[in-house]
Amino acid sequence: MPENIKIRNLIYNDYVIVNRGYQTLHSEHVEGRPDIYKEMKDIFLEEEYSKMLTDPDYIMIGAEEDGRLTGFLIAKRKITPVNPMLHRNRTFFVDALFVEQDCRRKGTAKRLYEYLAAKAEEEECARIDLKVWGFNKGALAFYQSMGFQIQSYNMEKKLI
Repeated sequence: MPENIKIRNLIYNDYVIVNRGYQTLHSEHVEGRPDIYKEMKDIFLEEEYSKMLTDPDYIMIGAEEDGRLTGFLIAKRKITPVNPMLHRNRTFFVDALFVEQDCRRKGTAKRLYEYLAAKAEEEECARIDLKVWGFNKGALAFYQSMGFQIQSYNMEKKLI
C-alpha cells in the first residue's frame, strides 16, 4: 500500500471534487437501477456540503496523494432510536466511499476505511453500517474483504 496516501479531514475547497465523486456514484446507481434512480445534475449542493462540514455527526475524510484529493469517505454517527426491543448502540453509517478511477486498486479505499474503523473503535461504536446495491459487485467484494457481513436482505418483486 502506498505510503504517500495521506488521510485528512475534508475542507470547503474540496467541494468540487467531492461533488464530482457523488455525481459519479449517482451515475453508477442510475446505470444499475434506472427504474429507481434518475439522471440529474447537482445532486450534492454546495450548501449541503458546507453544513455537513460543521455538523459534528459527520465524519468527512479524504485521501490525498501528492497534493491531489484522490478519494473520500463520508459517514454519519448514529445512535439506535429508543425502542424497548433494541439495544442502544452507537454506530457509523457510511454514506459514500469514492476513489478516483485512476487511483483504484492502490489501497486508497482501504486506508479510508481503516481510518474510519479506528475512529469507530475510539468512540466505542458497536459497528459500522452501510448499504450496497446487489449490482455493485466491486463494492461488495471490497467490503467483504474488509470483514463486512450481510446484516439483512432487502428484497423486491418488480411488478412493472
